[in-house]
Amino acid sequence: MTLIDRLLMREVFKALLVTLLILMLVLLASHFVKLLGKAAAGNISPHVVLSLLGLQAIKVLGVLLPPAFFFSLLWVLGGMYRDGEMVALQAAGVGPARFYRSVMLLAVPLALLTAILSFEGLPWANAAIERIKLAQRDVLDIGGIRPGRFNDFDKGRLVIYTRGMSDDGRRLQGVFVRDRQHGRSGIVVAREAYQAFDQASGDRFVILADGRRYEGRPGQADYAVATFGEYALRLPRLDLGQRRLRVGARATDDLWRDGSLPARAEIQYRLSVPTGVLVFALLAVPLARTRPRGDVYGRVGLAVLVYFVFMNLQRVAERWMELGVLPAWLGMWWVALVMIGIGGLVMLADSFWLAGWLRRWRERRAA
Repeated sequence: MTLIDRLLMREVFKALLVTLLILMLVLLASHFVKLLGKAAAGNISPHVVLSLLGLQAIKVLGVLLPPAFFFSLLWVLGGMYRDGEMVALQAAGVGPARFYRSVMLLAVPLALLTAILSFEGLPWANAAIERIKLAQRDVLDIGGIRPGRFNDFDKGRLVIYTRGMSDDGRRLQGVFVRDRQHGRSGIVVAREAYQAFDQASGDRFVILADGRRYEGRPGQADYAVATFGEYALRLPRLDLGQRRLRVGARATDDLWRDGSLPARAEIQYRLSVPTGVLVFALLAVPLARTRPRGDVYGRVGLAVLVYFVFMNLQRVAERWMELGVLPAWLGMWWVALVMIGIGGLVMLADSFWLAGWLRRWRERRAA
């Protein structure tokens, strides 16, 4: 590894860390606000907010590595062109092929890391998020109940209203409950309620104290009123093992065994993420070229446009593959080939050979 390799890798790595940190902070801060809103509304338990945020960070990291690397490369290489460092290196005999080698020394390990995140980390995080969200549908957490409003659980089969909460936040006060037991709807009014957990069975209960339960319709024979000191209301549990995870949350080896078009499309999408690192590395060298003391920001804006075009084409190709519009053997590979072709055209357009050929062509036309 030469001095040029170490210099370029060090600068790109520093820019990558800064870019990645900024992008992750922006996206995770927005997601954190959404999670807090869901927790405040009682849709999820406050205790799972940090877990969901950590899992989201794994997802975001895998998705952001390719564009962050692309923008970092353009920024560093564009800065070297702007400051005249590239001109000095080219005058010393260091050509574009030499820059590609330096870029690939960083791109290949980064692509391997992205592949691990894409094939293992991303589906694992998606599956964990799905299981937590599914569990939250059927698990009541007292801390997630908002006083003064109706809080529904288990898809509306259980509705709880509370006038207020105790100072420690563990007990509900002035509780109204509408539930369904043995096919019959009932209404429970209690002085207070708290949550209990049975370690042996894993069941959760809402224990209502000092209240009455009303069943049936007043005036009819089946109407009943029961007074109780304590009334345990068992919350239904969801058998998460029987729920089929969506394609994005399934393990890669499971998708290989499936062999369906959606499974193949998901595999190719996961493969496209590390492939994107290599494609962006090839595109960055010609796209970063600018005149000495030129503007680097225009190239970064072009990079943003190229990235969004690439990602949209990926999603279109994935959808076409799922619908059978594209053959399975073609899949999403054509997107990477198109982007590499565009990079080659940009490289050709910026090359000294093409500039010289155009100059000679104009001279012949003028003669």
